[in-house]
Formats: sequence, C-alpha cells, structure tokens
Amino acid sequence: MPSILVVDDSKTIRNLLAYILKAHGYKVDKAQDGLVGLEMIFAGNYDLVITDINMPRMDGFQLIESVRNESSFEDLPIIILTTESKDEDRRMGIHKGANLYLVKPCDPESLVADVEMLLSSL
Repeated sequence: MPSILVVDDSKTIRNLLAYILKAHGYKVDKAQDGLVGLEMIFAGNYDLVITDINMPRMDGFQLIESVRNESSFEDLPIIILTTESKDEDRRMGIHKGANLYLVKPCDPESLVADVEMLLSSL
C-alpha cells in the first residue's frame, strides 16, 4: 500500500485529502506545516508528497527545495496543491522540483488519477 504525506496548514484540507486518498487504498499521514512535513519526510518512508504553498514556519517552496537538496529524495514525487493560480507561482513550483502543480479546488478523481500516474512512473 503506497504511503502519502499531505502537508497543509488547513486541518479541513488535510482531513479531506486523507479521506479521499484512504478511500482509494493509500496510507496517509498528515503534517500541519512545511517544517513538520520535512521532519516526517526525512524520518519516514513516503511514496509521494502533496503540499500546499502558503504555510507558517516553512512554505511549500522551501519544503520542496529542502527535499530536493537531499539526493535520497530526488525521485520522490511531489504534488503542489494550492489556491495560488499565478503563472509565476506555477513556474516557481516546477523550478523548485514539484512534479505537478494543481490549483484548489481540484476534482478528487483527477487528483487520484494524478497520484496514480506519478506512482506508476516510479
């Protein structure tokens, strides 16, 4: 069973994503900000990360950059799921190392399809 980490400062979003992903057979852990998420990634064994951008203490861009700076995590699939829809944010997310950049709200079935696509490419 693939393991996914959801990093978002909104408890509602964390719980909603966990519900959707668990319903499709994934194991899901949750982190309330980028710093906690980074600690969990380095300590855990995740197959994929979904992160927001705007979070306290460490934003999603900083999280992705920190993860990508560790060679053992260079192939870890990362999806940004955010309300930020500007092209410059999208470019920044991909530049930092995200595999996909999705804008909230997103269709749950599309999200699951994206997760499945990224996991199948491992």
